[in-house]
Amino acid sequence: MKVFHFAFYALILLPVSLACSHDASSRSGFGRDLRLPVPAHLVSRSLVLTSNDEQVWAVDTDADAVSIIDTRSRAVVDRIALGPTPTVDSAGRYEPHVSPRGLVFSSGETKLYVAGQSANRIFVIDVASRAVTQSIEVGAEPVSVIADADGRTVYAVSYQAGVVTKIDTESDAVVSTLAVGEHPFAASLSRDGETLFVTQFLVDPGVFLIDVKSFTKRGFAPLVKETPTPWRSKLVPNGEARGLYAVVPNPATGELWVPHLLLSVDTAQPALDFESSVFPTISALTPAGAPTRRIRFKPLAVPLAIGEFTDSVSGFRDIAFTPDGAMALVACAQSEDVLVLDGTTGNEIGLVRPVPTTMIEGIVVDSAGATAYVLGRNNRKLAVLSIDKERKSRPVLVDGEAIALGSADPMPTEMRIGQRLFYSANSAAIPFTKNFWIACSSCHLEGGSDAVTWLFKQGPRDTPSNAGGVLNTGFLLRQASRTSLFDYDETINVEQGGAVHKTNPMQRAQLAALARYVNYGIPFPQNPNRSSSMPASVFARGKQLFDARCASCHSGDYFTDSGKGNPTLDLAGPVLLHNVETCASGLHPDRAAIDVDGNARTACDFDTPTLRGVFATAPYLHDGSAATLTDATRRMPGGKDLSESDLAALVKYVSTL
Repeated sequence: MKVFHFAFYALILLPVSLACSHDASSRSGFGRDLRLPVPAHLVSRSLVLTSNDEQVWAVDTDADAVSIIDTRSRAVVDRIALGPTPTVDSAGRYEPHVSPRGLVFSSGETKLYVAGQSANRIFVIDVASRAVTQSIEVGAEPVSVIADADGRTVYAVSYQAGVVTKIDTESDAVVSTLAVGEHPFAASLSRDGETLFVTQFLVDPGVFLIDVKSFTKRGFAPLVKETPTPWRSKLVPNGEARGLYAVVPNPATGELWVPHLLLSVDTAQPALDFESSVFPTISALTPAGAPTRRIRFKPLAVPLAIGEFTDSVSGFRDIAFTPDGAMALVACAQSEDVLVLDGTTGNEIGLVRPVPTTMIEGIVVDSAGATAYVLGRNNRKLAVLSIDKERKSRPVLVDGEAIALGSADPMPTEMRIGQRLFYSANSAAIPFTKNFWIACSSCHLEGGSDAVTWLFKQGPRDTPSNAGGVLNTGFLLRQASRTSLFDYDETINVEQGGAVHKTNPMQRAQLAALARYVNYGIPFPQNPNRSSSMPASVFARGKQLFDARCASCHSGDYFTDSGKGNPTLDLAGPVLLHNVETCASGLHPDRAAIDVDGNARTACDFDTPTLRGVFATAPYLHDGSAATLTDATRRMPGGKDLSESDLAALVKYVSTL
């Protein structure tokens, strides 16, 4: 059973919270009676209701389309294609050209703006004709869009570019672009329309406060690390915050609820296991950015435990409050359910399990507070929930069959199964994992990395990215201890609490589906660092230095010599590893290990990682000890004696790979 315990956190932050709360009340409405419906455009989401609650418009991400559902007939009344129907390419990869992730109406609901993650564009749909009228180029990987209070300005949040783009909805032109931090994701607006809140998803997690009028950063509210103490059980939630998928204001108080993970980076194997590694939680902030509390799990088996909910859930992705703020419905992507919390205390008052939709990416509540709609990306269905606070024991229930977003699924069936396995911790439906606890995507957020270092028995290990798949990258893991995704049955069993074996025919078929999705269905990151964006002389100098100093190890199309001289990846054969003087020592040193077949690996020799998409995978090196590409390059043999100008040129070149 999972344990959430944040009394220590609350005690540390209490003076700060009290000091800030009075100021927040006077300037931002915290603590005032704001019992009005939150307009849909004030929170970035993957689905949105029309103002009369008669239609739901929802993204169908892997089909490059938007579906329109009539809430009375519960039927799809139209679908709007954002591009050609996606197909498997000649290399076997399935990568949609648009990948819509968020959408929002403009003023008067005359236009709909859709964030196309893979296209690096915002698509504009005329609501009356239901046709795409144009697309607007923005920074790499827009994942969220949000409109201002009057709907005349739309803001697009670009995940890889690290920017927020301001768009005028009358001219559909870009007005301005603001650099925020690394990997921003979700957005919402304060009720007074003066502050835009944007989450920072990975490194240095927190919430940016952006002044809408000046379009400048007003401040930043960090989500602090939860440090374990010796007297606390390893099951007590602790670690670094990651995966800030939403920032949602409570309409009754203005308090911001930010769902996220805590990753237990201070617990070392063998103590580290599935139930002590990943903890979902909600951090609450005042509208001025001051932390107020954390909403946590209460383990019934731990004496004197403190917490607000007792059901084991995972993968918080979105939150929708009822209009009066009395209830908060938390969409859980990995446990495939909806947790219902009291909007004031945060205490659990219900759990909807299972919800008949998978890989949940959004939830919205109608203006009457009577119905919620839950969007699942994987099975492409919209689930309907009825809300009635008079049902004390079960205030939220599934209401009828889920609504299919479309007919034929363009993604191959095996890949779709693999996608669910990757994102699911639902042991009720898929006995891969245990207790609705942890999925592959718990660490490989958005298919990439969680940007933390785990204390494994082999030594400290930074989580590698799976973006673009692992084919053509040679051996797997830092010491070349695996060769295939089929070998990840060991990861599932040890780190996810599962019972999966590649020798079991049924489970091997599931592993094959998982492998196909990881290898062919997770896209390469969209790179904002193109050579055309830098002086030609800098790019040329960087490439020259790379070819002379780095390419002997970082060779080929994937910039790695892993498997060189051993193309069949025979673990008992020649395995080319390198000691580049990055070996960890101290309390958690690198250690000798054995590969999946029992072959020995020395402690300080490492496999060469691919550099494809390396710009998006900070921190760097096998132990995450280099915060930036510049730090990592300076520590490599080829970068140690470079001048500052040459080092900068080399890093700029590498960032384009």
